Amino acid sequence: MIVQNISVPVDKIDADVIAVTFFEDERPLRGVAGLADWRLNGALSRLIMNETLCGREGESLLISTDGRILSPRLLLFGLGNSKSFDGKRFQAVLSIFVGTVAKLKFSRVAITIPGSSLFSMGNVDDVVKKEFEKTGMPDATEVIIIG
Repeated sequence: MIVQNISVPVDKIDADVIAVTFFEDERPLRGVAGLADWRLNGALSRLIMNETLCGREGESLLISTDGRILSPRLLLFGLGNSKSFDGKRFQAVLSIFVGTVAKLKFSRVAITIPGSSLFSMGNVDDVVKKEFEKTGMPDATEVIIIG
């Protein structure tokens, strides 16, 4: 499994799917989710306003980007309330998040790290790689960490 970090805007990432995390109590959307929403002409905000999506912990939705960004698909993944997000919840949510991404069986995935804006992680590549290895994804899978 190949794991790499990149600092490229979400709309410039070449991947089968980009998995983006967001909190239910952060509006407007921020970070990678906010940029994706902007590039998709507010499609994510409309999903939230229509109550199709709210950001509750573990909620996920796969949508087409309709060519507005380089990746053809975006996976939205809710993290719940940001105020109660800590290291313990991070590990539990990361496991669910990675499992959700792995079920899609894409060979090149880009991900944001759940809640990474709230605390720093030194060995994020190793943590992410271990979680993906638990899912049994093929060795040829490429995981791009957006950061």
